[in-house]
Amino acid sequence: MPTFEPFQALRPQSKYAETFSSLPYDVFNRAEGRVEVRRRPLSFLRIDKAEVTLPDLIDEHDMRVYQQAALHFKDARDSQILKLDEDECYYLYRLRDGEHVQTGFVGCVSVSDYDDGFIRKHEFTRPDKERDRVRQIDALEAHTGPILLAHQPDDELNRIVAEQSTNVPLYQFTTEDGIEHTIFKITNRSDMLTIGSQFARHDALYIADGHHRAEAASKVAKLHPDNEEAQLFLAVSFSSDQLKIMGYHRAVEDLYGQSVDELLERISQRFTVTVGRAETTQKHRFEMYLKQQWYTLDYTAQQTTVKDNLDVSILQHELLTPFLGIEDPRTDARIQFVGGIRGYAGLEQLVDHGTMAVAFHLHPTDLTDLMQVADANQVMPPKSTWFEPKLRSGLLIHRFFS
Repeated sequence: MPTFEPFQALRPQSKYAETFSSLPYDVFNRAEGRVEVRRRPLSFLRIDKAEVTLPDLIDEHDMRVYQQAALHFKDARDSQILKLDEDECYYLYRLRDGEHVQTGFVGCVSVSDYDDGFIRKHEFTRPDKERDRVRQIDALEAHTGPILLAHQPDDELNRIVAEQSTNVPLYQFTTEDGIEHTIFKITNRSDMLTIGSQFARHDALYIADGHHRAEAASKVAKLHPDNEEAQLFLAVSFSSDQLKIMGYHRAVEDLYGQSVDELLERISQRFTVTVGRAETTQKHRFEMYLKQQWYTLDYTAQQTTVKDNLDVSILQHELLTPFLGIEDPRTDARIQFVGGIRGYAGLEQLVDHGTMAVAFHLHPTDLTDLMQVADANQVMPPKSTWFEPKLRSGLLIHRFFS
């Protein structure tokens, strides 16, 4: 059964919480990150993506990048932006996006539980991204970006959330994107014991987002087998009925040597094609944007496994591979993944500006399907889920240096 442990957090002083914390490193490319750090010079992004503070001629995976990250991290500690909490405890992290509210428990999970399958994954990881996060974690001797986990709904955990959320928060601020971030510190001994015991009752926890950071944490732990804190990594676990998933869309840069009419003819052999966007989105319904025209593609066949019946799997195996030549979406440079937050307008822009030739809007993957795939020890196609709102990095840090 999974362990979920309290920890001694390294965290910003309250007056720095908003200006220091940042969106995750992989939300920004290098140019965007450089602009963000110039605009917000205290931003944790200068640690999380330190290449944005170095000349472009230095490769983003050069060891000097990780050395620079460690220097920025030390500077944040030396200048008292970051301070170490006195005690080990749990935290609550509440995100509010309009009417949507989700509140998760912040703690540490164990590498051994991850390795043994009690923390379940649903995605393959890319070796280059793994290496990047291994070097980053090892250079900082800290886990700075929490893994997003999901757990089955739990009445006792929900009770603690309801009670603790009435307390005065450690941090509460609203970011430019309109998301309210609130952190509560849980120090009540009885509640802390209950949190640990309740998580231990669950068969498994599920990685929703952060597969590369989790795999990197596992590899770093093996570099430091005698360091007990290195055998743990930072996570925020939300009840599965609170998480909001958006579709993770696709765009392809060419039509694989076909005309528009030829492509439409081939697609109509496996999908029911209708001109125009659908009034509603639903499972097995795709929307394709091509030459300033939307088409609705309905798929009526049923696959035999949960994994193969996912919309992302159907699109990949029934359209992208046979009709557009995308054999391996993890390595093919012709495909681009477009986060759900960008919506229809983002897809139209890619095609209308000539960056991509065709774009596909997908219905969100169901979290129940994600958990069933993980329980079966299977993996989804890459970029199957897009979660909103995003957790901030740098608010709560798990360090394993002395």
